[in-house]
Amino acid sequence: MDVSTYHVLLTRFNVKRGPIADPKAISFEWLQARANLFSDVTVPSVLNQTRLPDLWLVFFDEATPIEFRAVIKRFARSVPMLRAVFCDVCVPAVYIEALSGFMPKETEQLITTRLDSDDAIEPRLLERVRAAAADGRRRFINPMQGLIVHDGRLYRKRDFSSPFISFSESAVGFVTVWVDQHQRLSRHGYIQQIDLPNAWLQVVHGGNIANQVRGIRVRETAVNVQHLPMAVRRQLKPTSVLELLLDNSLGLCARYSRSFYRRVRRELSDRGM
Repeated sequence: MDVSTYHVLLTRFNVKRGPIADPKAISFEWLQARANLFSDVTVPSVLNQTRLPDLWLVFFDEATPIEFRAVIKRFARSVPMLRAVFCDVCVPAVYIEALSGFMPKETEQLITTRLDSDDAIEPRLLERVRAAAADGRRRFINPMQGLIVHDGRLYRKRDFSSPFISFSESAVGFVTVWVDQHQRLSRHGYIQQIDLPNAWLQVVHGGNIANQVRGIRVRETAVNVQHLPMAVRRQLKPTSVLELLLDNSLGLCARYSRSFYRRVRRELSDRGM
C-alpha cells in the first residue's frame, strides 16, 4: 500500500503526567544526571539507527530551570529531528496538539514509538518497525526481546507489550502509542511481535524507581556489544560461571517474586481495590 507515512519517537524527559509534581524532576542535580544518561545512552542509539525517525518529540516540564534549558538547546542542535516541547502536564490533548503542529498535511499513516529518556534501542529497530507497518494496517508493533543492564550486569528479557512498543494508525483522528500504559495496550488493538534479538536496552539505576532488574542473567560475550552504546559497554563486568549460576537460580526467584508482587499490586490498583 502506497501511503505517506510519518514516524515519530515520543519521549517524556521530566514532564509530569498528573496534577502532582515531583520536585526532584525539576532539580538541577536530577536533571543533569538524567541528561548524562540521555546524552550517553539514548541519543547515540537513535542517531545510530539504520532508518532515522522523521521526528523526535521530547517533553519537558514547563517549570524546568532556565539554566538547564541551555542543555536542552544543545541536544536539539546535535539531533536534527529532535524537538523539545514544554508543558504543564503531558496529557493527550497536549501531545496530540504538539504532534499535529509538526506532522505534514499529506500524512496518511502515523507511526509512534515509545522511548524513555534513559534507555536505548538496537540500530535496526526503527527500520524493522517501518517494514512491519508497510501495509498501513492499524496495529501495535512490539519488539519483544530486550536487555536490562544494572551495575555492569546484563539480563535478557521478553516483554510482549514492552516500553518500546510502536503504534501504526491512520493520521486522521490519531491517538498515538501513548493511548494507554504500555502493559495495557492489548486492550486497544492487535499487537504484532517483532523477532529482533536484543532490540532494546533498559538501564536500571538509582534515579529510576519505575524499572527493576528482571530476566535471565547473561554474559557480555552472549551479546553483540557493538550494538550497545559505548557508555554501557564501558560498564560491563566479566561474569564467572558461579556468579551466573547463582544469579539465575536464587537471584531469578527473587526477581520474579518482586515482579509478581508488583503486577498484582498494579492490577488491584486498576480495579480500584
